[in-house]
Amino acid sequence: MSFRERNPEESKQRIIKAAEKIFAAKGLDGARVDEIAAAAQINKRMIYHYYGSKEGLYMEILRKNYNKVIKVGQRATKLKGSALEKVTQVIRQYFYFLAENEEFVRLIQWESLHHSRYARKILPDIAQVTLPKLKAILKEGIQEGVFRSDLDIRHLVISINAVTMMYFARRDVYSFLWQQDMMHPKTLEERLQHIIDFTLHGILNHRQGEGTTYEKNS
Repeated sequence: MSFRERNPEESKQRIIKAAEKIFAAKGLDGARVDEIAAAAQINKRMIYHYYGSKEGLYMEILRKNYNKVIKVGQRATKLKGSALEKVTQVIRQYFYFLAENEEFVRLIQWESLHHSRYARKILPDIAQVTLPKLKAILKEGIQEGVFRSDLDIRHLVISINAVTMMYFARRDVYSFLWQQDMMHPKTLEERLQHIIDFTLHGILNHRQGEGTTYEKNS
């Protein structure tokens, strides 16, 4: 056994780093334990020792990535300010999280192709952490008279996820269609502002909040 393999935490970190890239590129079915072990420069028996199976390692990768999303949401919802400012920050931080985490976007795409067979085992726990915080922000905005009183958290989450995730999942197609670098900082910010405008137009109480404004770059 090498020195690296005698250091469990260091070994796990290298396995996770290698597995994340390979699972994102090839999906669970296309990835091979031998390939992950070679990329991590570790004996493949250590992968089985730590994670039990290829599926167990894949679940750990998904869990790790979803935990990143939870942390992003927690940071945004803890910020001081109005409900409107908090919603804007949630969208902004999630958008740039996706921009900076290509592996996460690709993992979600692979899961979607397979009916989220593994993600569905993790998502209920995530929903218990994130949805109450989002509901609290919406309730705050409704009480302030800023948000519509008939908002449905489920539809709002689906809509925000759709307009953000699809941009990164299809960025190569959009780059070809418009002959533009969709990941250029200026282009990203323009897209984010459109998403914020689009979302707030749908959730603001226009009758009571005609004078409401928000800081686009907050």
